[in-house]
Amino acid sequence: MKAELSQMQCFLNVVDAKCLEGNNMMRNLASDIRDVAYRVEEVIDNARFICRRKSSLSKYTHIIGDSIDLREVGKKIEVIRKDINEIFERYQRYNTVNSNSLMEAQPIFREDDDFYAQRLVSPVVDQGMDIVGFDHEIEQIKNYLLDQNSMNLTVISIVGQAGAGKSTLAKLAYRSVIAEGYFHNYGWISISPKYSVVELLRELVRQIRGIGNESEKKTLFLNIYSETELLVVLFEILNEERYLVVLDDIWTTDTWDKIKSVFPNNVNGSRIILTTRDMEVGKHPKSNLRIHTPDLLDEDKSWELFQKKAFTVDTQVNSITELEVVGKKLAKKCNGLPLALVVLGCFLSRNHNIHTWEQMAASVDWEIMKKEGDVGRILALSYHNMPNNLKVCFLYTASFPEDYPITVHALKKMWIAEGFVPNIRGYTQEEVAYRYVEELARRCMIQIEGRSKNIGWIQTVKVHDVLREWGIGQARKEGFLKVCTCDTDVETSYADEQRCYRVAFHGYFADELGNSLCNLRSLLAFNPDGKGLFSFKGLHLLRVLHFCSSLQECTLPEDINKLVHLRYLGLEGTTVFMFPSYMKGLRNLQILEASKATVKSLPSSLWSIPVLKHVHVYRVLHWKAMEIRTKLSLQTLYVFSVMQCDTPTWKRTIRSLQKMSQQVSWCLGIASTKHVKGKETQENKYTWDIRVDALESEVVGLELCGCFKRLHVLNDVLPHQNLFPDFLLQLKISCPNVLNDDPMPILERLPRLEVLEIVNSSYTGKSITCSSEGFLALRSLILEDLDLEEWNLQQGSMALLAILTLNKCTKLRSISNVLDRLDDLVELRLICMPQLSADDHEASRERRCRVVISVDEEQTSSN
Repeated sequence: MKAELSQMQCFLNVVDAKCLEGNNMMRNLASDIRDVAYRVEEVIDNARFICRRKSSLSKYTHIIGDSIDLREVGKKIEVIRKDINEIFERYQRYNTVNSNSLMEAQPIFREDDDFYAQRLVSPVVDQGMDIVGFDHEIEQIKNYLLDQNSMNLTVISIVGQAGAGKSTLAKLAYRSVIAEGYFHNYGWISISPKYSVVELLRELVRQIRGIGNESEKKTLFLNIYSETELLVVLFEILNEERYLVVLDDIWTTDTWDKIKSVFPNNVNGSRIILTTRDMEVGKHPKSNLRIHTPDLLDEDKSWELFQKKAFTVDTQVNSITELEVVGKKLAKKCNGLPLALVVLGCFLSRNHNIHTWEQMAASVDWEIMKKEGDVGRILALSYHNMPNNLKVCFLYTASFPEDYPITVHALKKMWIAEGFVPNIRGYTQEEVAYRYVEELARRCMIQIEGRSKNIGWIQTVKVHDVLREWGIGQARKEGFLKVCTCDTDVETSYADEQRCYRVAFHGYFADELGNSLCNLRSLLAFNPDGKGLFSFKGLHLLRVLHFCSSLQECTLPEDINKLVHLRYLGLEGTTVFMFPSYMKGLRNLQILEASKATVKSLPSSLWSIPVLKHVHVYRVLHWKAMEIRTKLSLQTLYVFSVMQCDTPTWKRTIRSLQKMSQQVSWCLGIASTKHVKGKETQENKYTWDIRVDALESEVVGLELCGCFKRLHVLNDVLPHQNLFPDFLLQLKISCPNVLNDDPMPILERLPRLEVLEIVNSSYTGKSITCSSEGFLALRSLILEDLDLEEWNLQQGSMALLAILTLNKCTKLRSISNVLDRLDDLVELRLICMPQLSADDHEASRERRCRVVISVDEEQTSSN
């Protein structure tokens, strides 16, 4: 069966989308073979499970059960062989066209050794967006935003066709004026056609919420506010100071009508930027309106943008002159549309063969594209010339909602669970999957939204709405994926579509899904309407299940154990998810991805799953596992915050993990209700209590402990500052190698944080930066055993800091510039810091604070 499956996969790789579009006979054959291939994978999974069970039990245990199971496997194999023969006999019987010529298409780009040999990490600093022809328009938008002759609330509508650069123009102007500090409150929200008003308001509050001001108190219970309450809270926050809000990609006038009441006209120069494809929507806001329509690029600017994408800095081309001649023709045919130029340029950057370029100029019906204003034909060219593994990875990104920030580490694991990522000698599957992310970004099929600053890892990506719309259509044609927003989408099968094996629900979830869409491999549900409990009947072939919910509670039923082939379980949202007590039925589960979710508890049966590799959870309300007893398969365990646990259980858990540290990267957060004993500055009164008995509303302390492999893919685990406990006073991070990125930009925004410890090589970077008005409540800071070389402390940061302890940060050469800005420092402790200069000691004496200097930790404790 393995040999048969390998041949099927080779066959399906050859019969790519070009063949499918040109020959319905081949298309039907591919659909039949794909269906059988999925059945073969099921048989192989069952056989592997029997094999694992036999190896883990005694010789005579389950001997009867195994015999029965093996007999069932044998019967299924015979049925599959019979079906394969019938499929090809039927094809030969009815095929009257020689399709050999259709089978010759080969991808231009191939995954060779050079592809995998490229460095994993891209440069720390992005090359950025290639901006051509927008300079004058950016200045015009900025003039609207900064016009002090018009202090009334003003709406700037940017209106243009898909791919004209509306969002890029808005983003550049937004970033520029924010950097100038003119607006005190600001936020950016992207609006999909199927939006939720409540979620839009919540997201805007999260972005605008300030540091240490009254708005903080108004947003403590954000997730339980109703729409009316959110409207009031947001209005009050925006009414405080000058604000700038971007509403990106509005589709209907109804959207503006539902949210316009939250924007007060406080006559202080506040502004709203609105982007849309529809002029009627752009004109709809009646008060003080400015409309801007982006100009399409002229011939010279089109060529300039095209060549920036087609000829990168490291490009070495012999026939550059010949390519320029053809390239200018191609650039002109894109009719000045930036998205078309970018996608076509990125596509041709992979192949600098003059004949390929000439063939493209001759083959595409550019006149039709010009009349329709459609870039779909260029997207199709880029898509059809990708390797097959890259194609399915791109189509998978279309399953996420519009403008959804896709987390790369979760996306990679979904691809791996689906079987899209091959095993390559010398590389882990995660490394290969990351290559695919980079390659899709190079081809401009996805957009990089965020990187880790220190290492340069791509952390989040998005898909341009035009590419996403095209990808959804292509995925339906190929039977790869169906995106559903209502019953009609589930039940209707269109003439140009094949049988679907993956489904994504947006704002909706179908009852009895297993009856209408059988043989599903993947199920993704984003904010389903009112579904706190659902059935898995008929979905036993699922490999990937991802569920995003904003309900108060969501219970996973017992019949989740029927998903014996499930490899990836993803949970996300503001919901408290509840697992059944028994989960051993998920015998193939490799990944539990809930790093943006809260779960009530993790059942002990979870640790009995023999192939479990990764467990990532943001918050666990009740920790019950006495010991983590897993097979050697476990690679990473991350729980940012454990809310309730008794001391003996917690200690046994930590001990069991410490024994596994050679194989496992782990990090657990201990939440605590221990309050600071006093505010005295002459003596450090801050202590930690290991007992974990916190409720969310009472959490004031959090300690992260564990051990991570250096440069592990999950490093940089700190969540957004809004996900920290609202009343957090103390934070200790003691987990080697857990942070590659500077944690200060996140931690400095915690409004009540008084005590911060970063110790035990937890941060691997060389520098930290603390911005002005950050750490407004911090009173004690301990930095220990870090490789810091530079500390940039801006004026106004850590204004209340009283106690500073530096211990074994032996590469930090100078702190005089830091001490000059700590006006309220009372005590400075320098432990094992012999490298500091006389200037540093002089600066500390000028501060008139108590200075404790020691060559070892024991001596300090006696001072």
